[in-house]
Order: sequence, then structure tokens, then C-alpha cells
Amino acid sequence: MGDLWNDLQLALVLIFFVYLLKWSTDFTGSKKIGIILAAIVAYLTFFQHTQYVWIILVLFFGFSFFGQIAEGFTPPAPK
Repeated sequence: MGDLWNDLQLALVLIFFVYLLKWSTDFTGSKKIGIILAAIVAYLTFFQHTQYVWIILVLFFGFSFFGQIAEGFTPPAPK
């Protein structure tokens, strides 16, 4: 099970790093500073504070998922 977690963590790091790299290069205007900033934030987020990864995933996917469930639920009409 440890190998599965490592593979999943690596895939999430790469996806997060690409999004973060795009944002940081747009924000700073420099590709070198953007890469350094993205690498530092990705490292700290995924390898030092793993609990924040789960919070981000729940917030990112949870709102749309639970919102669709709530829209599909219609309470019964009173008699």
C-alpha cells in the first residue's frame, strides 16, 4: 500500500506543480523565480504539511460533488 501512496503523491505533486508554476510565472513575471517559488511551495505543501493536501482536495472536489447531490434531492411535498 505504501507504493500506491507514493505514486499518488507523486502524481498530485506534478499536477499541483504545473498549476502553481503557471500562476507563479504570471505573478512574478520571471520564469526562474516562478520555478523556484513553485518548487518551494510544492515541497512544503506535499512533503512537510501533507494534511493540507487533503483539505485542498476536499474543498476542490467536495463542493461540486456535494452541490450536485443537494440539487438532485427534492424534499417531498406536504399533503
